[in-house]
Amino acid sequence: MGESEHTKQITYLLFFIAAAIFFTILKVAASVIIPVVLAVMLSFVMFPIVRQMNRFHLPWIFNVIIVTVLLVFCIAIIGTLIGASLRTIVSQYGKYESKFLSIYEFIAGKLNLKFDARQSFFYNIQSALEGQIDIHSAIKKGILSFSEDMVSFIRNILVIILMFIFLLVEMHLTGEKLRESFEGKMKGRMMNIVRRTMTQVVRFLSIKFFISLATGILVYLSAKAVKLDFAVVWGFLAFVLNFIPTFGSIVSVVATSLFALLQFFPHPGPIIFIFLITITINMVLGNFLEPRIEGDNLGISPFVILVMLSWWGWMWGFVGMILAVPLTVIIKIVCENIPLLHPVAILIGNKPQDTKKEISTDEKSEA
Repeated sequence: MGESEHTKQITYLLFFIAAAIFFTILKVAASVIIPVVLAVMLSFVMFPIVRQMNRFHLPWIFNVIIVTVLLVFCIAIIGTLIGASLRTIVSQYGKYESKFLSIYEFIAGKLNLKFDARQSFFYNIQSALEGQIDIHSAIKKGILSFSEDMVSFIRNILVIILMFIFLLVEMHLTGEKLRESFEGKMKGRMMNIVRRTMTQVVRFLSIKFFISLATGILVYLSAKAVKLDFAVVWGFLAFVLNFIPTFGSIVSVVATSLFALLQFFPHPGPIIFIFLITITINMVLGNFLEPRIEGDNLGISPFVILVMLSWWGWMWGFVGMILAVPLTVIIKIVCENIPLLHPVAILIGNKPQDTKKEISTDEKSEA
């Protein structure tokens, strides 16, 4: 074995150890790192808008303030609509209690389970489970956990917006900072990484946002058409979950269809309509329209996307699943600009020839 080969093996081993330490830090410090990553992603998306506004020769900080105010306004509107829907759900719980009881009576009759029409739905469920689970305690714990999560969510939103403002204020100086910080090939690589990261991440998130928005609006209109309660909630759910490849759409369809079952049981017409229309919307927009608009620009293997979806979901939960694709894009771009990691970039990529072409293009731009 040659000395250069031995050195390369040691380098790969050190890289593996460094990667393991890096991802361990990401997992352990998730509560601190997630808001930072979200603020960075949000600033990537909003930076082109602020730069376009700069054509009107207004101060950069003024443009940032306008964009931030509009963003906060949109968040406030969405929060108000979702909050109002949740309050309505709580106030109408009695109506859905009887629906739950009717569905359980139907299921109990088919499966020969215990059923007492004089008792509540939760009492019947607990009787069927023979007291193995305390339903009321589980609900109380769930409500308490939800309240704590909401407080944490609001705090994180404020932190993200604050970091987002400062990031956008400084982003027009990023190019100058990189030119002054690095020299030679390293300067070219860093400039290329930042440029391609912003271009591809912004493109992906922009397309994903509008496809998800169209999905949410169509699901909302479909729910309204059959008078499904809380249409805003199901539209918003479809919008958010559409950011998660494959699994998000499945969860959205199942959740909306189950609520349709709850509301319209035993009438099958509206239930079947909601199930079929939500599947159609997600398939047409997600499987046909989105790939045609996006093309092969991401250049990531579908299998790798599913693996990364599981990986980042384990690392950072729901937020990790939403960020899985943008983070994988960034990892691929970084690997393409580091000669030692070119094999990793090829493995992550969809077509080896396309990845090699990207690598050669990056090398030419550095020269």
